[in-house]
Amino acid sequence: MTASKAQEYRRLAQECQAMARSVSTPQARAALLEMAQTWLRLAGQQELAIPPGGIDAAQPAVQQQQQIQPKDDDKAE
Repeated sequence: MTASKAQEYRRLAQECQAMARSVSTPQARAALLEMAQTWLRLAGQQELAIPPGGIDAAQPAVQQQQQIQPKDDDKAE
């Protein structure tokens, strides 16, 4: 799922770059290029957030064990 999000962000960046080539004002071009950079940054962050293999690969399974405590009656005096 993460890879698909990163791919989607890159696709959006490409769209912004394509629109930037077609607009006539420098302000609109600059805004679209800045937006493209933001999408690319988000794609990179998304790829770094969860390693290949998903969340399960990032965190080993941990099992907590419970110790049975003696009752007050069973304690030695």
